[in-house]
Amino acid sequence: MRVICAPDKLRGSLDAAATAAALAAGVRAAGGEPVEHPLADGGEGSRGTVQEARGGTVLDVDAVDAFGRPWRAKVGRLDDGTAIVEAAEAVGWGALAEGERDPMRASSAGLAAPLLAAAEGGARRVVVFLGGTATMDGGTGLLASLGAEILDAGGRRLPGSGADLAHVHSVDLAPARERLKGVELVVAADVVSPLYGPQGAARVFGPQKGADPDMVEVLDDGLRRLAPLLGVGSGTGDGADAAPGGGAAGGLGAALLSLGARMVPGAGLIRELTRFDDLLAGADLCLTAEGKVDASTDAGKTIRAVVDACAEAGVPCVVLGGTLTPDAQRLYERGATAVLSIGPGPRDLGTALREAGADLTATAYAVCRMMRPGSIVT
Repeated sequence: MRVICAPDKLRGSLDAAATAAALAAGVRAAGGEPVEHPLADGGEGSRGTVQEARGGTVLDVDAVDAFGRPWRAKVGRLDDGTAIVEAAEAVGWGALAEGERDPMRASSAGLAAPLLAAAEGGARRVVVFLGGTATMDGGTGLLASLGAEILDAGGRRLPGSGADLAHVHSVDLAPARERLKGVELVVAADVVSPLYGPQGAARVFGPQKGADPDMVEVLDDGLRRLAPLLGVGSGTGDGADAAPGGGAAGGLGAALLSLGARMVPGAGLIRELTRFDDLLAGADLCLTAEGKVDASTDAGKTIRAVVDACAEAGVPCVVLGGTLTPDAQRLYERGATAVLSIGPGPRDLGTALREAGADLTATAYAVCRMMRPGSIVT
């Protein structure tokens, strides 16, 4: 029995590769032939996930981190010439000390260097994976570093940061667009939040990036005023008229959209880039997993993309989750064969995280025993 092991990470416990390996161990113990194919949803780890499946080369680029300190960002290059940049590898948490969070100071400027390196290296298609950034500057740091003129009311240039949002008076995007002329920008995001409003970047993601309630108000007001300057919303109302995904990565989504980028769901793009559908030819079963299976899973996370692909290919798909909410049942409507808990029963979070690998292996073993030809359940 050929079994595709295609999970996302289990946040706080195992990365996607380790999760796939744990599933494969259970498949192997049950006498099956596992194929490990870790996936992602467009956030942290997405570039590495794609290149693990596709190969290619990686270029280290001199850049700066979210606080302007020297940092090395990465540009991936696939065999078809597509370049891949992950925002989290440029202005994410990796360069920051424990507890070092300051959304007013943080800037997305560090993403400019890998983008320019990709363009200047001859890439005509650049995929930018969003998510996992330490920033909440609406992408103003990135735009300024690409050459956009971001001015305050006195005509002074602003370098772009969370604090600068309150002072932005005008934005001229032409210089930045010129530097990326001829490049197809594809932006992958795992969220559809608009730039501002109740579901916008500051209110939904600001607190986890270190914003207190007062900061959230200041940031949301700044992003609201920035939206019409970037052409991604009117800046009025609740943000319902703003571009979906503009709030991704602290507003980097809006900045890239203003440069002409096309935004697509991250999980679906990774399905395409890793050529996941090709693996399903001749497969007998697919096992996928993530830490929490809830309403957001069905809205476009990795698991939804896997279930959809399996349904199209006619391959049984079993979903495993560390936590299953009632909304997990929606996956049956998508074509999932079963939606099961990773562990054997209720337990405290610490134990569940520690035992996740062993639990995955045991559950994968049990599923394969039940699903193998000639078993009672097929």
